[in-house]
Amino acid sequence: MKYMLLIHTDAARWRTLTQAEKEDWLAEYITFTQKIIDTGEHLYGAPLADRSKSHTVRVRDEKINITEGPLTNAEEYLSGYYVVDCENTERALEIAAAIPDARKNVIEVRPIAAMGGLES
Repeated sequence: MKYMLLIHTDAARWRTLTQAEKEDWLAEYITFTQKIIDTGEHLYGAPLADRSKSHTVRVRDEKINITEGPLTNAEEYLSGYYVVDCENTERALEIAAAIPDARKNVIEVRPIAAMGGLES
């Protein structure tokens, strides 16, 4: 079964880390990612660029409205994700708990649904 593991980061906490701590954090992510690649459960994953580079798009009454910036300005924001294919929800939760951010931030685990009869 496929799951998306959404990594929500606290912006205030990230700003308190030294460069060395950020590099250690990245090394932990590399190790974690290699483990789920080795188990064959990793399908894809990526960090997201700084949220200040985002745009929101809305179409209402056939009018396109594009706004620069993130959808919300909350301190906790979506900073990255993994897509995994694993046996069951319990395993997806185990993988999520092993993501380095799970110790200080929040990981949301969501099954990926089939789209309009298409296989997921």
